[in-house]
Amino acid sequence: MAVVEMNKISLIGLETDKERVLENLMKIGMVEVKDLSENLSSDEWKDLAQNDGDNESIQELEAKIEKISAIIEYLERYDTQKKGLFSSKRDLSINDYSLVLKNQDKLLSVIDEIKQCNQAMADLKSEKNKFSNLILSLKPWEALDIPLDLVATRNSTVLTGVVPKMADADKIRQDLASEVPECHFEVVGEDKDQSYLLIIYLSSKEDAVTKVLKQYGFSKVTFKDLNGTAKHNINEASKKIDSIEKEIEGIEKKIASFSSYKSDLEVLYDHMSIERDRKKVLSNLVKTDKIFLLEGWLPAKMSEQVKGYLEKSCDCFVNIIEPSEDEEFPVLLANNDIAKSVESITSMYSVPNSREIDPNTIMAPFFMLFFGLMLSDGGYGALLAIATAIILKVFKLEEGTKRFMKLMFYCGISTMFWGLLFGGWFSIPNIPSLWFNPVDDPELLLSYSLLFGVIHIYVGLGVRAANLIREKKYLDVVFDVLFWYIIFTGFALYLLPYIPKIDPDRVTGLVNIGKYLLLIGAVLLVLTQGRSKKNIFAKLVNGISSLYDLVGFLSDVLSYSRLLAMGLATSVIGSIVNQMAAMLGFNNIFKIILVALVLLVGHAINFAINALGAYVHSSRLQYIEFFGKFYKGGGTSFEPFKANTKYINLKQ
Repeated sequence: MAVVEMNKISLIGLETDKERVLENLMKIGMVEVKDLSENLSSDEWKDLAQNDGDNESIQELEAKIEKISAIIEYLERYDTQKKGLFSSKRDLSINDYSLVLKNQDKLLSVIDEIKQCNQAMADLKSEKNKFSNLILSLKPWEALDIPLDLVATRNSTVLTGVVPKMADADKIRQDLASEVPECHFEVVGEDKDQSYLLIIYLSSKEDAVTKVLKQYGFSKVTFKDLNGTAKHNINEASKKIDSIEKEIEGIEKKIASFSSYKSDLEVLYDHMSIERDRKKVLSNLVKTDKIFLLEGWLPAKMSEQVKGYLEKSCDCFVNIIEPSEDEEFPVLLANNDIAKSVESITSMYSVPNSREIDPNTIMAPFFMLFFGLMLSDGGYGALLAIATAIILKVFKLEEGTKRFMKLMFYCGISTMFWGLLFGGWFSIPNIPSLWFNPVDDPELLLSYSLLFGVIHIYVGLGVRAANLIREKKYLDVVFDVLFWYIIFTGFALYLLPYIPKIDPDRVTGLVNIGKYLLLIGAVLLVLTQGRSKKNIFAKLVNGISSLYDLVGFLSDVLSYSRLLAMGLATSVIGSIVNQMAAMLGFNNIFKIILVALVLLVGHAINFAINALGAYVHSSRLQYIEFFGKFYKGGGTSFEPFKANTKYINLKQ
């Protein structure tokens, strides 16, 4: 359990050697380069040096990376290669890497060609949509057997339009026949919203026709740039859609043929990313016409080794400096396998600062034990442990995925442990327990849940004491830890008679001790918790108000009752699933299959819901009840200058 000690590194080198120095730093991958651009604002620096870097070239690389990324994502749909359940970076030798880069111009031309194909396909799809919309708009007029462009003869007018469906077409026909006998009226088509009408009348009667139609909400429809009948235009549009679909199919086949370049494009993407990062780091340096200056952080244990390598490989001067006692530095954690598996959980809360104890080794056993207690079924734990063990053995995983799988493996082992103690195996009844069955005696589990909570909180206070000792604040250890231990212990002992399964008569002596500890602790806290205040009245008020933390302590301890609730939920839901399956009977093969399905689906849902709940609530107990007692956090992760790739691992 350690935050790795860091040293400062300062490097002064010749401008001509800068690229070689950066290449070596990237190869080492152990130095975080510090941004020195802020120093140039001071009077001492601004006349001596200038900022390095080239933002324009970085932007150009960013644009290329974005373009390559879009093409890779686009080619995914055409890639027929089978993908594993857990994807990881592929290993690539330097020779293969170099071969791909020699073919860079070809890859860039492929990207341009794919973009042209994609644009052509987008244009064709737009045209297809246009013809599809045309067909939809003409479908109601399909029965119209006169050309759409015929709007008038020498003496008559041809009018097409729509009226709302609620309008009575027969009534329109009657009114037109009454007002304009020299008129032809026809309902060409109908849909749920409108009726589609054809009206032919003498042009001299236009006012009379308009007067009638206006009463029924008539809207005129014109067919611009269309010749021939509606059916003819529909057929022509359908032929064009078929032709466009064939063109699209041809373009898709052409794009699919480029999918073989996808792996090379991934290499090019990572190469461009490395180049961008190399140029980005230049903006952290300062330079003159002849030399440049670089500063950063590196692990203390590697300092001399890195210094020797850099000075041997380049003409430069390297200086290693230990940070001052109160100086913060980037945080790199060095933990064993179990503690490393919970680092992501801590990081979701906050990275520890560089001057406090890394909590992961202390937190890991609590997280796993609480997870197992909340899931509590040994059968589920066995499935979880076996599944994650197979995944870890069979698949090549990224580091983050591997850590999570290891955490779930350890949590599965913990769940099996609690399953043995409680006799819980897929909620099958009457399996003997090594300790007791929580379903039969939930009060006993509640008592132990609260006890686990007190232990967890006390360990958190102990870590606070350890941090204060590291900071050489020995009086604070007494005032802010020991005195709280006294009052919390007194409070816990005083409340013993109210804890389930505890005989009040047998703990009378402990309750009396608790009263004295509670009184002594209260007096000590009132006298010391306001010590930072200047006047005696403020010291006293602050000391008295600190006693309110007893309520917080009680609230924190009661939070651990969720261990009981979650553990019972798994057992009870599992039992209900078993009872539902048993009710179906085993009279014939169909019922047996149905029983198997109910058991499989029911237990799968129970496992998924309660495993997720165990993960969330175990994390909550760490974040609020545990970390709240000692954890400051707020550190910044150590981010060394190295080749950060997305698709490949370069084998040096």
